[in-house]
Amino acid sequence: MATAKEFIDRVSQIDGVAGCVLLREDGQTLGFSLEDPDLYSPLMLMGGKVTQSIRDKMGFSYCRYLSFNREGKEHFHLFVIDHFTLGVVQTRDCSVSEMLRGVMRLIGRVSTSSSQAKTESL
Repeated sequence: MATAKEFIDRVSQIDGVAGCVLLREDGQTLGFSLEDPDLYSPLMLMGGKVTQSIRDKMGFSYCRYLSFNREGKEHFHLFVIDHFTLGVVQTRDCSVSEMLRGVMRLIGRVSTSSSQAKTESL
């Protein structure tokens, strides 16, 4: 299983990612590659709760991400991963769909690995 720093490093290497931050559900910052991750924390905490609400109240079992469009086209994307929230700032001129697929692939590998590790430890 990857550490928070390793995970942040991997996310940051994906084409189209300008930076990212990883929060635990209690708001503790676990890692980041942004200049000021504290600016994003409140949005990430609320976004995580909104995602959970969408899942619970609307009946969607899986909400992949939430996107917030920003004026400078450095859009912000939230990914809820178990008890963590990953916030990703995209670069201005990237293929958004390719960047999102890259992040989701990495999340899938980490989530699958942690699920297998939990199963193997039982």
